[in-house]
Amino acid sequence: MRFVSAHAAQQELTPMLDSVAETLSRGVEAKNVDLITVFTSGLRDDDAMHVVTTLRAQFPSATLMGCTAEGTIGSSIESERVPSVSVLAAELPGVVVMPFILKTTFDEGGEGRITGNLEVRAEENPTILAVGDPFSFEIRGFLDFANERWAGVPIIGGFASQGRRPGGNLLFLDGDFYREGLIGVSLTGAIRVRTVLSQGCRPIGAPFIVTKAENNVIKSLRNQTPLDALREITSSMAPEEKELLRRGLFVGRAIDEYRRTFERGDFLIQGVMGADPESGAMEIGGEVRVGTTVQFHVRDAHSADEDLRHLLSAAVSDSKHRGALLFSCNGRGTRMWDTPGHDALVLDELAPGLPMAGIFAAGEFGPVGGKSFVHGFTASLALLGPA
Repeated sequence: MRFVSAHAAQQELTPMLDSVAETLSRGVEAKNVDLITVFTSGLRDDDAMHVVTTLRAQFPSATLMGCTAEGTIGSSIESERVPSVSVLAAELPGVVVMPFILKTTFDEGGEGRITGNLEVRAEENPTILAVGDPFSFEIRGFLDFANERWAGVPIIGGFASQGRRPGGNLLFLDGDFYREGLIGVSLTGAIRVRTVLSQGCRPIGAPFIVTKAENNVIKSLRNQTPLDALREITSSMAPEEKELLRRGLFVGRAIDEYRRTFERGDFLIQGVMGADPESGAMEIGGEVRVGTTVQFHVRDAHSADEDLRHLLSAAVSDSKHRGALLFSCNGRGTRMWDTPGHDALVLDELAPGLPMAGIFAAGEFGPVGGKSFVHGFTASLALLGPA
């Protein structure tokens, strides 16, 4: 199993594409490549299509997938809001690579239905890599279905982010181009995929049991209102910590509520949408049930750095990984840190020289507690290697 990555950020398309193609040709034999992921940023649609067409001609036997994005990520480098190309090519002996495309179709009543050609056998322990269009694909409904139908199957990827309106993104699958839906591949066979989902938050206070709730509104935590619980927590916080609350408050919802203790990675982080000062109730960005364990969280650059390092250190502790795909929120990068390249540099520091490609996404897909969700402000990473 062999991986090679190439990344280039230049104003001129031809030298940028020549640089990528040359780097790839030095690392792998074209006839042996089974999968190639291609991400472009800052290019006109016809130029992005030219990149894909050229690489498909260079690797004719490989399955090709990718999309346009606001920025691309390569080994130890991140290119934001500039013309760039990032590619990962993989030789995957003993691995079955199955491409798919899904679409959301709506009936006259506005009810959405997922259609497409994705076939999954959970007993084969597949991994699904996917990119989609945020304006046209109903990802939450699909993930709810997948978590129930294919329990334990990880779905890793993100939404294309170059377009700011419907029809503004391009998805690449082999030689075809799409402006809507979800495309990707399922991987089965002699491959091991380790997932890292860094939500970039740290907990404050203690966990609470939800004792009263309706849909996405928490009305009572351990028989007190959420606002009262938050006031108790903040009463002992330092001024600088209170400042973090003004930037944003989050609620972590435990995926496995039967655990006795909770650590990083056990919570699905959701934003606080609002609160009622009279009733003390709090609205969050997802449905919550009575009996669920929740904990308040805050997010800042230091917490995000700490969280990523902690989770990555455990994930890269063995040497079996050979390549990586990273889907990082477009709210990270220089929007979160003062210097560019944070997530890519941390990965390179902890796994030096690992071939990697990725994008800044408009929503990231990844598993928490064995179930896949769509996230924000998150780094979703797939570490790939032999089984």
